[in-house]
Amino acid sequence: MHSQRRTAHRQHPARPWQWVAGLSLCLLAGAAQAHPSHDDRLVHPFIVSGVILNSDNAGRIEAFARILGEATGYPLQVRFVDSYDALSAALRKDPDALGWTGGAPYVEDRVKDGQQLVGIPLLRGQPRYHSLIISRRERPEKTLQAFRGQVFAYSDGRSNSGYVAPAYRLKQAGFEIQNYFRLLLHAGNHERSIEAVASGLADVAAVDEYVWHEYLRMHPQTRRQLHEIERLGPFPFTPIVAGKAVDQGTIKRLQQTLTTLDQRPAGKELLEDFGLDGFTARDDDFYRPIEDMMRALGWPRDGPR
Repeated sequence: MHSQRRTAHRQHPARPWQWVAGLSLCLLAGAAQAHPSHDDRLVHPFIVSGVILNSDNAGRIEAFARILGEATGYPLQVRFVDSYDALSAALRKDPDALGWTGGAPYVEDRVKDGQQLVGIPLLRGQPRYHSLIISRRERPEKTLQAFRGQVFAYSDGRSNSGYVAPAYRLKQAGFEIQNYFRLLLHAGNHERSIEAVASGLADVAAVDEYVWHEYLRMHPQTRRQLHEIERLGPFPFTPIVAGKAVDQGTIKRLQQTLTTLDQRPAGKELLEDFGLDGFTARDDDFYRPIEDMMRALGWPRDGPR
């Protein structure tokens, strides 16, 4: 980083995504099929990163992993980590594991570690989302570029919406993100980025569109303080992935379970609770837009972690 710029790092415990207990009911409907080729005595990690919206529902995501494992004949046990680096390292160490990662880490880890794409959530019917630039309502700035020399909060140095997309936007304008702001504030997850702006610790942040809307749903009073001033994208949404050793039969069963969730009445109700519309399966080329941005930024890069 430029000698006159600093990156602040704040460490926080892993904070999992919101899930509801009804997930077990809709997934159990597909659990009757036996999978004799798999040794069900083996339990594999399902890695969840703390950069996803916190709802203090660790028990529910553990129930999701357990029932997903039963539905597919691939038993899972949740392991929470606090960054994309930790998630990548866990899948690298145990290539039989599954994980929920970001688009940019997946692009990198697919090449480096042979990660496999399993499924992508649907937001408003599409497997895409935006990076949102947010600030306090009383601020006059209307774009990310207008915050030059101020404090920028981001979730993770490998987050597409939190770091890669805004870095690319500035790169298009002829600037390097490392030298553009007075301080790069590593908040640790999108929720913390939102709170940093609300508290005045940061002037501006780039956050995941889905996390932003879920946060507003849980904390509607935030609308009085903060607002979206610019959106970047859309980009391929955050995928569920498998390590390189997971066999194709297991991946197909996982895809079948995820992609039929919205076809069941209980599943539809559940997805409404999530603010999601379902899951879809795509091939690796779907993430080419993120790969192109990363290459424009000099990937493999030495961005902040």
